[in-house]
Amino acid sequence: MAYFSLLSKTHSTKTPTDVLYDFMCDFNNFKDLLPTDRIENFTCTAEQCSFGIKGLVPLTIKIKEYAPKKRITFETLGLAKFVFTLHIHFSENQTEHVQLEGDMNPFIKVMAEKPLTELIDTMALKLSLLELA
Repeated sequence: MAYFSLLSKTHSTKTPTDVLYDFMCDFNNFKDLLPTDRIENFTCTAEQCSFGIKGLVPLTIKIKEYAPKKRITFETLGLAKFVFTLHIHFSENQTEHVQLEGDMNPFIKVMAEKPLTELIDTMALKLSLLELA
């Protein structure tokens, strides 16, 4: 297995950090960050969600850790060949970015790096465009 860490672009947000943080603490809102054209079979409960990304294995993730108003960390469940942690970072100056890190087979990493980078960039952009009261 090979460790990897991918960072999205950092974006300014229109919505205050605390409002975005609270929005993302509700797992039902996670789907709003995903690229609709690449996601298949999304299902969600209060504790976890499952979905497929075209070209990659289906994923089940759960919230691992809350760092109030600073970060929400998600982790995969039940995937031996693709283990990752997804962090959504919030800053007081109304900026945010998404980080994906984990371990995977080096051969798979080469094929998956571009779609995973596109995924986290899309998530960060969509989060920055949310206009919440």
